[in-house]
Amino acid sequence: MPNYFLYARKSTDVEDKQVRSIEDQLAVLRALAKTEGLNVVEEFIEKQSAEIPGRPVFNEMLARIERGEAQGVICWKLDRLARNPVDGGQISWFLQRGIIQHIQTHDRSYRSTDNILLMSVEFGMANQFIIDLSTNTKRGLNEKVKNGEYPSRAPVGYFNDRRYKTIVVDKKIAKAVREAFEYYANGDTRLEDVAKFLAERGIHTRSGKTISRDRVTYILTNTFYFGLFRYDGELHEGKHTPIISKQLFDKVQKVLKGRGKPHKSPKNESKALCGLIKCDECGCAITGEVKIKHQKNGNVHRYAYYRCTKKRGACSQPCVKEDDLTGQLPDILKEFILPADCAAELLKMAEKDEKEALQSSGAESQAIKEEIAAISNKLGVLLNALLEQDIDREVYRAEKQKLVLQKRDLEEKMANLNKGVVAWLEPLQNWIKDAVLLDETVKTGDLSSKKSSLRKICGSNLFLKTGKLKFVPIKPYAELRYALKKFSKEETCLISERVTGIGPVSPPWQGGIIPVYDTRLSNFPSA
Repeated sequence: MPNYFLYARKSTDVEDKQVRSIEDQLAVLRALAKTEGLNVVEEFIEKQSAEIPGRPVFNEMLARIERGEAQGVICWKLDRLARNPVDGGQISWFLQRGIIQHIQTHDRSYRSTDNILLMSVEFGMANQFIIDLSTNTKRGLNEKVKNGEYPSRAPVGYFNDRRYKTIVVDKKIAKAVREAFEYYANGDTRLEDVAKFLAERGIHTRSGKTISRDRVTYILTNTFYFGLFRYDGELHEGKHTPIISKQLFDKVQKVLKGRGKPHKSPKNESKALCGLIKCDECGCAITGEVKIKHQKNGNVHRYAYYRCTKKRGACSQPCVKEDDLTGQLPDILKEFILPADCAAELLKMAEKDEKEALQSSGAESQAIKEEIAAISNKLGVLLNALLEQDIDREVYRAEKQKLVLQKRDLEEKMANLNKGVVAWLEPLQNWIKDAVLLDETVKTGDLSSKKSSLRKICGSNLFLKTGKLKFVPIKPYAELRYALKKFSKEETCLISERVTGIGPVSPPWQGGIIPVYDTRLSNFPSA
């Protein structure tokens, strides 16, 4: 009595898809074997597509049939055995040689003595089904791409909405991804630091590990985050919501391309002022050191001081105790505290100029719209040239990428136009806020805050000479100090670019400082 192998297959190895397919096949085929009196010696179950050759379970079954362990096969339909010409040809060849004597499906039998033509037609139909399915799938994917829909799994920061078949922003993760771009754009951050940064915000691998350097690089170079995506070697415009600007993306690419080994900022609190001060005598940097002194009686004393690095040769400047140096900071910062009433007046004038600037931006907006329309027209001409075979696909892809990036730049410029015409406003508001908060900074003992404020006031113009700090403030702080010294506390002062407003003819801090109610204002036309 011949032995039979029972073979059941489904096209996916994902547990929640087509699970009933295997169970249904086994139930029907077991009942069929019992009804027909077929002796099943073993069952083979495979969860893999038959589109291409190389299925391990199928190959093992054929090898054992060739060794004579079974002479027949029971399966649901012939397309369960093969959907490609290689596997189909092997089954036909085994049947023709008598290695397989009988194939039993749920609705018919195939024997070695039968006409092989019918089996060949069925295998051909199964193979053609796969070809048609592949063609239709590609057509559907290309249509999605044409409509600006990314036809794949959403990257980190987004998720696939199965209900509406779209990609939407994952609000819980998108903020962390955007902050990771901003974090790396600073230029002093390693890829490992970004991976740790993301891990602290709950972004890991599927196994819960910190993501690798390569994965971080992939995230930081993915154009999807600013609205474009790659498919089939081409760059396409997406309909999804960007979570970063192209400007930030370009800044990150510059850092990735140009930065070397990261600079590690000093973390020792006793050296908090390192990198801020220079020696007035030789111009070298001032560094901080800590010395520990152990006395015979067991007492331990810690001394922190700053000194010139003397990298350019001999320097006569003495060391300075940390307490003596930091004690000078409050007196310096007090010279630049902006009164609250002055800040309020400045902000009021800034808001007025903002409204005027927005009203005048219409012409520039129209010009950008025309440029975008021209690029869209060029993309259409380029596509027609490809369809007419006037250019090859590689040239088409390269030119399309250039045009798509140009268009994205213009669209982003258009989106930021209202903010761009008053780009001076945010720096001015931040400066006003910083100058007002100097009062709080002076009262607190936070050395890092004082250092940050000093850097904004002096830039790189802070020097140490014979234990005393010397500096030249940058604008607008130089103008602010001048005004605070010149005018009485009862007068409200402001920084003005021009009497008719503080708008962006040039940066606001490049103007002079005059009292709000100064009589000189009467010599100028009103706003």
